[in-house]
Amino acid sequence: MLTAEELKEVEEGKEIDVEAILAAEATERAASENISYFAFTATPKAKTLELFGREPAPGENPVPFHVYTMKQAIEEGYILDVLTGYHSFKLAFQIGQNAGGGDEVDQNEATKAVMRWVKLNPQTISQKAAISVEHFRENIAALLDGHAKAMVVTDSRKAAVRYKLAIDDYIAKKGYGYGTLVAFSGAVQDPESGPNDFTEATMNPGVHDLRTAFRGDDYKIMIVANKFQTGFDQPLLCAMYVDRILSGVTTVQTLSRLNRTYRTPSGIVKTAAMTQVVDFVNEPAAIKEAFEPYFTDAFLETATDPNLVHDLAAKLDTAAIYPQAEIDQCAEAFVKGKGNSALAGAVGPGQKCFADRYTAALIHNGGEGDKAALAELDMFRKDVGSFVRLYDFMSQIIDYGDPELEKKQIYLRLLDRFIQSENYTAPIDLSDVVLKQVKQIDRGRIDIGLGVRVGLSGLTAAGSGEKRDPKMVAFQQVLDRLNDLFGSEDFTQSQKVSFLEALLRTLLDDHALVQQAKVNSAKQFVESPDFDDAVTGAVADNQGAHEKMSDYFFTNAPGRSHLMSDIAKWFYQVVTSDIEGASVQ
Repeated sequence: MLTAEELKEVEEGKEIDVEAILAAEATERAASENISYFAFTATPKAKTLELFGREPAPGENPVPFHVYTMKQAIEEGYILDVLTGYHSFKLAFQIGQNAGGGDEVDQNEATKAVMRWVKLNPQTISQKAAISVEHFRENIAALLDGHAKAMVVTDSRKAAVRYKLAIDDYIAKKGYGYGTLVAFSGAVQDPESGPNDFTEATMNPGVHDLRTAFRGDDYKIMIVANKFQTGFDQPLLCAMYVDRILSGVTTVQTLSRLNRTYRTPSGIVKTAAMTQVVDFVNEPAAIKEAFEPYFTDAFLETATDPNLVHDLAAKLDTAAIYPQAEIDQCAEAFVKGKGNSALAGAVGPGQKCFADRYTAALIHNGGEGDKAALAELDMFRKDVGSFVRLYDFMSQIIDYGDPELEKKQIYLRLLDRFIQSENYTAPIDLSDVVLKQVKQIDRGRIDIGLGVRVGLSGLTAAGSGEKRDPKMVAFQQVLDRLNDLFGSEDFTQSQKVSFLEALLRTLLDDHALVQQAKVNSAKQFVESPDFDDAVTGAVADNQGAHEKMSDYFFTNAPGRSHLMSDIAKWFYQVVTSDIEGASVQ
């Protein structure tokens, strides 16, 4: 703490001792005798236990002062087990490229870019939207006297916008009448979906408060992107449709939106059997692993090593991006409140040094690039972020007594904003990529059992990673690789041909159906409900040889009606043209 005399000097505008102030702030942050901190949480991270836990004995890992476990709360009926009805889907697709595809790209980066593109493709989202709405209609809508609700969890604001449009369109076409809301922050620009910016206000017309609106019966489904994904209390939620990779504590916080108990005015009690999760992207084993530390009692297995702060600071210094004088200049500008221009001026030389070195590495050797130099700079950028986060955490526990560390965290926090990867790398060009086939494979419903006691781990290493050497391949190879991973099993051309030929032969043996085709117009025949029944029966007869494709006809899968229409037209043409023996073109 600053003495009364020092505080008076500051008030009178005398010279400020920057290091004294920073040292005092660090001490106050780490050990304030006049303040008690308490944390109440169902999902403590390792950091939470280290910050708020108590050491049973000197040198032992901190523990909570009290534990009321998820397991006990479920057994006593205060919350519901949301993992008893977990329904998993797998994405399968085929992609191609219109142009030559000779450009070389980083295989991992290109793979991630293409996967993001496939997930956001309107065809993919339309399929998932249809599956979600039909699942809600068949399994959820009638629960709790017809008041049950659902949430769709997306991985971006753009995805939320597209889901909202796709779900509303599907509901309107089917005439189901379910109202939907979408929650996201700010404005989204998506020219493929519309010329104007999308906001909560424009996509939820007439709604001023989403929480209040969702309580009533007008709105049954809420689509979210971060907002309301955690900390949202709506006991009528019975289903969640997940299209976002979940991990760690976020998994528990997200799916626990469904765990609220409820009793309707008529006396119907919400049970665990009524809650359902339909997951399009996560593996059930990963969901189970995320829940296990919190099902019984969360405990700290290993504590964070306080020396990591010094190790990481020394590693950053060796990169020679900044001299000590610039750190001192930045810290002084910050402590004395000289304003943003002074801070930017102090960080500017370091930012320019990083940018110059990165640009030089990119154009090295005639544009081939200096991979070693790029790897070092990319790792420096990541280490800067790691240092800032680690120091924020550790300085609340330990008084390092080192003003130089305080100065460095001020400088690096500002520098971190200017050296992010998006400022130096060009996006992968996906303008020529086309989505040939896509489907969601139903992997069924499972009960994810819990009970194993699993601990949490603090940090034992930071800044120890290495930038991998990017594997540069032709972009077409990336597409081929993804097709192999996600498409070959379900979209083999020969399988489709043989399946349809067998289906046609079975239908042609149905004399009543043949006669119906002969005496009706093409339009009348295509719209006949008898044909749908005949196809379903024929598929059942051939199901053993083509189980995966057969399953498609026994669901309300997106595109099924169009496929049935095409088969009807094909059958009609065969019958009316008196063609014996037909082949698939």
